[in-house]
Amino acid sequence: MSSTQFNKGPSYGLSAEVKNRLLSKYDPQKEAELRTWIEGLTGLSIGPDFQKGLKDGTILCTLMNKLQPGSVPKINRSMQNWHQLENLSNFIKAMVSYGMNPVDLFEANDLFESGNMTQVQAKTKGLQSGVDIGVKYSEKQERNFDDATMKAGQCVIGLQMGTNKCASQSGMTAYGTRR
Repeated sequence: MSSTQFNKGPSYGLSAEVKNRLLSKYDPQKEAELRTWIEGLTGLSIGPDFQKGLKDGTILCTLMNKLQPGSVPKINRSMQNWHQLENLSNFIKAMVSYGMNPVDLFEANDLFESGNMTQVQAKTKGLQSGVDIGVKYSEKQERNFDDATMKAGQCVIGLQMGTNKCASQSGMTAYGTRR
């Protein structure tokens, strides 16, 4: 089984637009900083292609074990796709237990299928790396409304509830009758 079976064909329309927008947000400078930090901490070489070097998850699991010893007890060295995805999944679980917000982490397919490499450039939880790498942490945005606004909102029926405008039973027949 080769890893090329997961590759998708060319994107068109909205899919192409989304893909191009994600590619435009990818920062090669942040990739270089992240590559240096990972290779320095683990002692392993990622190689020339960042995505392919991290795709199998062994370097990421090794990194996680350096940050928090024993957080990934088993690292699969097999080249089978499901072993590689299991490594990525174990890394993501270890990152959550390490204290990262799950919303700020990438999904295994983002890296495995090179879907959203911008999300893969995750933050480093304030280690001695000295660089602020990756996506911005999500922040709480609290909104305060006065009593008049809150009461006005109670009278509105949201469209999520549906509507009965233009509803009728014309054309419907009772069960058991001929049409």
